[in-house]
Amino acid sequence: MEHIAELVRARKSVRTYDGTPLRDDDHARLSAYLEHIETPFDIPMEFRLLDAKEHGLSSPVVVGAELYAAGKIKRDPLAEVAFGFAFEKFVLYAMSLGVGTVWIAGTMDRPAFERAMELTGDEFLPAVTPLGYPAKKRSIRDAAMRRAIKADSRAPFESLFFEGDFGTPLTAERAGEYREALELVRLAPSAVNKQPWRIVKQGDAFHFYKKASLPANPKGDVQKLDIGIALAHFMLALEEAGVAGNVTAADPGIAVEKDTEYIVSWTRK
Repeated sequence: MEHIAELVRARKSVRTYDGTPLRDDDHARLSAYLEHIETPFDIPMEFRLLDAKEHGLSSPVVVGAELYAAGKIKRDPLAEVAFGFAFEKFVLYAMSLGVGTVWIAGTMDRPAFERAMELTGDEFLPAVTPLGYPAKKRSIRDAAMRRAIKADSRAPFESLFFEGDFGTPLTAERAGEYREALELVRLAPSAVNKQPWRIVKQGDAFHFYKKASLPANPKGDVQKLDIGIALAHFMLALEEAGVAGNVTAADPGIAVEKDTEYIVSWTRK
């Protein structure tokens, strides 16, 4: 893949495709990548490439896509985080091949996707993405959606990241060697661009929290998917810089507001 920072900064959600089937080499590479996605979570998950016509798959916000990638995962308190981490790695890999994607967790024919993925009783389908080559011009609906959610805007660094506790904003300057990894978290995609991630730095430990701003959904917590995406950006950036760490779910006991929930921590090895 290209450098993670270049991919993150260049990637845009694609809802309008030119209708051209994926080239055989791109299809083969994407299929192979889905079979071997590494994550720091020990939760069973499976991904598939699905032909839209064969399985009757569709999304009202997508135009011109003939292929989708979908996944299922065993229910677990960290299932959405693990799925978000893995699927974002795939999305960035697709981007490196010039293949367009967009995260879809709600606006789809869910029963059709669930049938195609052959869910069992302890599994669920958190999200899917169409796969294809971007059209030269966005559909009217696509352009309107981007304007509505202010897709290219992001919250300031100091409103998302903190030092020691939630009372002390972390500036980009004080982030030091972690600055770029945190900036790539800040640039990550999220459901309706709510940017729910909050991170508290304590030395070389980074505690990830979810600041809830969307209603709960029995089909899955999309904002925990967002935390997984953020964690993927953070870890991929650090791994590319030669910095390794461990992911744990051990609440450090930092005081939080009632809408803020501890999720996981990354600690440098």
